Amino acid sequence: MTLNANLQGAVRMTPRVKLEGPERGLDALVGLVILIAELFIGLLGIFALYEAGSRAGDPARLDAMQAGFAIALFGGGAVVIITTIIYLGRVIAGRRSWPATLWGTIVMSIALVIGYAVMFA
Repeated sequence: MTLNANLQGAVRMTPRVKLEGPERGLDALVGLVILIAELFIGLLGIFALYEAGSRAGDPARLDAMQAGFAIALFGGGAVVIITTIIYLGRVIAGRRSWPATLWGTIVMSIALVIGYAVMFA
């Protein structure tokens, strides 16, 4: 017995279709481009943080500089590794792979911004 007499029952969702043919290759290519862009953004971000940290002359801020750089380096690096594993798994399974790499880029950028905030807070 339901409160709504017009309800026929639960809505069944259709299973997700796997990508095939040119769609699968194009999706994998788009995901790979985003993954490479993520890697370059991370490397440039880490290099910029390294340069900014090496030019800061206040020795009292050394611990905060090292902590922020470590957060950015290890946080961003872990996200890139996890994103790569998820990307490869989704490509092998024939599923859409580019959303995982896009979200990985966003999360990695957040890790870099948090590291920067800790360095210069």
